[in-house]
Amino acid sequence: MISYSQQTGLGNLGNTCYMNSAIQILCNTPGFADYILNDIYQFDINLINPLGSSGEIIQSFAALIKELKSRKQPYIIPNSFKKTFSKFYNIYYGNDQHDSAEFLLQLLDAINEDVNQIKKKPYLIVPSSKGREDLVVAIESWDVHSQRNQSIVTQLFQAQFKSKIECPNCKNMSITFDPYMMIQLPLGNKKCEKGIFYYLLDDKYRQQQMTLSVYKNYNFEWIQNEIRIQLRTQDLVFNLSNQVRNFEIQPEDDIQYLKQQLQNSKLLVRRMHFQEIQIPQNYRCYTLVTHTNPEFQILTEIITIIFDFRTKIFEIYDFIEKNFAQQFQCQFDLFLESNSQDSEQQCYFCHKQYCKFCELKKCQHSLKYYNNCISQPNFQLNLIVKWYGQGIPTMFNTESQILMLQDKNDQLSINKSLLTIYDCLYFYQQQQQLDENNSWYCNQCNQHVKGIKQLLLYSTPQILIIQLKRFKSSVDMTQKIKNNVFVKFPHVLNMSKYVTNLKLPNDYLNGNNTNELKYKLFGVINHYGELYEGHYNTFIKNLEDQKWYCYDDSQVTEIQLQDIITEHAYVLCYERQN
Repeated sequence: MISYSQQTGLGNLGNTCYMNSAIQILCNTPGFADYILNDIYQFDINLINPLGSSGEIIQSFAALIKELKSRKQPYIIPNSFKKTFSKFYNIYYGNDQHDSAEFLLQLLDAINEDVNQIKKKPYLIVPSSKGREDLVVAIESWDVHSQRNQSIVTQLFQAQFKSKIECPNCKNMSITFDPYMMIQLPLGNKKCEKGIFYYLLDDKYRQQQMTLSVYKNYNFEWIQNEIRIQLRTQDLVFNLSNQVRNFEIQPEDDIQYLKQQLQNSKLLVRRMHFQEIQIPQNYRCYTLVTHTNPEFQILTEIITIIFDFRTKIFEIYDFIEKNFAQQFQCQFDLFLESNSQDSEQQCYFCHKQYCKFCELKKCQHSLKYYNNCISQPNFQLNLIVKWYGQGIPTMFNTESQILMLQDKNDQLSINKSLLTIYDCLYFYQQQQQLDENNSWYCNQCNQHVKGIKQLLLYSTPQILIIQLKRFKSSVDMTQKIKNNVFVKFPHVLNMSKYVTNLKLPNDYLNGNNTNELKYKLFGVINHYGELYEGHYNTFIKNLEDQKWYCYDDSQVTEIQLQDIITEHAYVLCYERQN
C-alpha cells in the first residue's frame, strides 16, 4: 500500500469509474502526457473546427491532468471536466454507467478535433486499389487521411487496416486501407472453434492426421487455402472419401456441410507429384483412382491423381506398373466405374445396362476420349485398379502415423480453457463469409452477394490500444452478455507475425527496415461484473517512478508485476519499442 500523497486518484461521481479509468490511462501514456504537461497543445488548438469544441475539451482535460500530476491531494473530483465533456457529448450527462473503451475512443476523437492542425478539411475521394501494389494504395490512403487529420492523436494512436472483400462468384475484389485508433478483438472462444481433422497422404498412402482451426461461416475454398498455407505449398489434391465413394465438395460449400460429410468420411490431402505440377491447367484430368482386391473390395480410400487429358490408356498401365506393380510384385487390371451400376441406364463406356465396372484394355485411346463419353454433370472418371497376387495384403498400409479419432462424431479438438492474445489476433484476421443481412454489392456481377471479407492489420501505431470485446448482444437484442474467458497477454507483445507493414504510417517510405515489431505493456483497464452494473479500475505503469499501480477511482495502491494479468482485462495499452 502506498500513501495517497504519492499518487492521486479520481473521485467517483456516481458510476463514473469508466471515465476515471480512461483518464488515468491517458495521464500516463508515453508521449501524450508530455504533450499536455508541457503545454505543447496550446499551440495546436483549433478554434474554428466545426467538429471540435473550440478547445474547451482539451483545455479542461489538460487542467485535470496537471492537477492529477501535481499530487497535492489524495484524490480530486473531475466535476468540471465531466460537465465540459457532457456539453458536447450529451450521452454522458447524468450518472449512468458507460463502456470505458467507447469513452476512451470518443475522448481521443474529441482531442483530435480540438488540436487538429487542418483548419478546413478538404473533400477527398478514398483511393481504390485497382490491382495496384498495396504499399502504393496505402500511402495514397494515408495521405488522404492526413490532409484531413493532423494532430498528436494521429501521430501516436492511429494506423491502417487493410480491408478485403471478394465476390465468391466472379472473384472480383475490393481492397481499401482505413485508419483505426483501437483494435477491437472479438474473443475467439474456443468452444465455438471447430477443429477440422484432415489426413495428409504420403506416396505409400500412409496417413498423418492434421488439425485445422476454422469458424462456422467459412467455406471450403477458405479451408483449402488455409491448408495450403499450413503445408506451405499451393500444389495439393483434395478428396473427401469414405472408401465407398468420393463426395463432391464445391468451393462455396460452407463448413457445416463439410462437417456433416466428415461424420462418415475423411478429408484426404496429397501433395502433387512433380509430373502433375508440370501439366498445364487446361490439360489436367482429375481422375479418381480406387484400388481393390479381386472381389472389388476397396483397399484404400478413393484418391485423385492428375493425368494429362492426352495420356493414353497404355501409358496409365505403364504408370501403375512403375509406381506399384514392380515394387510389390503382383498383377493388376484396370476398369472404369460405370454410371449404370444396378440401373437400366446405359453405361457411358460399353453402352450396356446394369454395368458396374468396364474393363479398360491397353489401347491408344486417351483419357479425353473416355471423358467425352460422359454426359452426366459432376460424374468423374474413376479408374479401378484390381490387384491379384501374393503382394496384395501388405501392399497398402493405411495405419496412421498418429492415432485416429476415437469418436468420429467429435470433430472438436480444442483446449477450451486456454486463450491468448495471439489466438485473438489470429481469429480476428481470418476470412469470413458475409450473411444475407450484410451482403456486399459486386459491381461486376451487378448484384448483392455474400462476399468473403477479411480485415488485416496493415500497420500499427506508436501507442497500440486493444479492446477485448467481452460484450455481445443477446439473441433478442435486449441486453449485453459478457464473455468472462481468461485471455492471457504478455508484458512484451510481438506483433511481427500479425502486421503486414512493420513501419509507422508516416514512415512507409522512410526509416530502416525491420523484421521485429514489439510492444511493451503500460496500462490495463479491467472490468468486473456486468456491463451496466459492473465496475472499472486500471493497472498502470506510472510515468514518473515506473512502478505499477492500481487506480480504483479515489483509491490508489501499488501492485506487483505478476498481478497485472487477470481474467478481468478489458482494454490493453502498449507502447511501441523500436
